[in-house]
Amino acid sequence: MRALLAVAIGILVAFFVGSVIGTQMVLSSVEKMGLAVSWGMRWSSSWSDIVGLSASLLPLMAIALAPAWLLLAWLDRRAVLTANASIFAICGALCIGLLHPLLNFAFGVDVFAPARSLVGLAGQGLAGALGGMALSRVLGASRTLQ
Repeated sequence: MRALLAVAIGILVAFFVGSVIGTQMVLSSVEKMGLAVSWGMRWSSSWSDIVGLSASLLPLMAIALAPAWLLLAWLDRRAVLTANASIFAICGALCIGLLHPLLNFAFGVDVFAPARSLVGLAGQGLAGALGGMALSRVLGASRTLQ
């Protein structure tokens, strides 16, 4: 039960961070076009995107992250391997880093526009890594960064 809660929290952290990073990248592009973007606009846009992307990006991240993280937690519990925060973070970064290109390959369109660039894809990978670290934190102190 604790592993399921930890995975759910990790997915939510990855989603929130990924959504905010994506929003800020789009707003940065808007600023480069010469339009002013205030902090208030950034804040409200981020919250609007979190709500709006909860029907699309959140389930995609859950599909990409949950099986891998649950498998790692199961292997750790069975003493097959020792999964620490670093392993969960790397796994999260790889899952999300592969999610976007694979969706583009499968459907021929970019599902999440900010992930089109290498920097955007790296930002999404960072979101997956932070989700993995949050998951590890919930699972317990034995999984801290080493």
